[in-house]
Amino acid sequence: MKQYSFLSFFRQRVPKLCLLIILAIGFLYGSGRLYYRLTDGFLESNIVYDMGIDPQWNTVPLTEEAKIKLNTILSQPFYYLGKGCQSYVFASEDGLYVIKFVKYQRFRPPEWLDSFATIPFVSDYRLRKIAKKKKKLDNVFASWKLAYEELQPETGVVYVHFNKTDEVDQKLVAYDKLGFKHELQLKDIEFMLQKKIDMLCPTILKLKEKRDLAASKSLIDRLFAMLLSEYERGLADNDHALMQNTGVDQGQPIHIDVGQFVKNSFVSDPSVHNQELFNKTWKFRKWLEKNDPQLADYTEQTLKRIIGQQFDEMHPIIDKSSMGRIQNQG
Repeated sequence: MKQYSFLSFFRQRVPKLCLLIILAIGFLYGSGRLYYRLTDGFLESNIVYDMGIDPQWNTVPLTEEAKIKLNTILSQPFYYLGKGCQSYVFASEDGLYVIKFVKYQRFRPPEWLDSFATIPFVSDYRLRKIAKKKKKLDNVFASWKLAYEELQPETGVVYVHFNKTDEVDQKLVAYDKLGFKHELQLKDIEFMLQKKIDMLCPTILKLKEKRDLAASKSLIDRLFAMLLSEYERGLADNDHALMQNTGVDQGQPIHIDVGQFVKNSFVSDPSVHNQELFNKTWKFRKWLEKNDPQLADYTEQTLKRIIGQQFDEMHPIIDKSSMGRIQNQG
């Protein structure tokens, strides 16, 4: 009888218990996904990292005049704009600037590894993971620094802050995706301040609506001139997503995403940067063929003049394995 009662209890309770566990797991997972959708995963803890002072990330000190201008810009509220692979982006109230904070959760090893660090094989794995993440973060910082020191006109970068200093000794008022207010102590946070500009493709479509082909051609000329100038200086962007990463400021093309720039004299070789130029403009030219055939023809003819007779024999190399193949010498 007792055995029967136990089996009866087991059969009645266990399925319900399993169901409750499944529902609880589903609820927690769903809540996490909902939270991420509502916030894009933004937390103050995700943009702060105690990495100490590293001399390689020192930048030229600001003049007093530049410091006053910078602090004036940062004295206004900033509002959540979006996120990229490497950063969270907030736009200034006046609509002229964006500030980017590093998404450190991408560059830190999983916290659970710390709990098992005493286990030899886990410790080795953890150290490899830390080294790999640090290398990725160093590449981002190197790119930001390169943009700030050698590509300000081409990137619209106003300022970068790496090592924790008193150069920017103020709190930034920032509102997240849900509208919650955050007061961020900027001297303790790595960030980049950049001009906020219009995207390349929408600008071209607006010029097409105005039937201003001359302005569109001028924009294409300036785009090629900018890229060639960078290549000749040994500078290149390993991210070939030109349409997503390029904007326009008063008729001048500007790099918006500056997270994958490298400096290598190898790039100044025409046989190298001609292929880079072909790759970088490939999807853009396909987009132009659908949206502005006249400008597409002009773009292709211009590219042919730049590359020469090799153009007709070239093929795009756009698979992900090719990304980042140019190493940073600097």
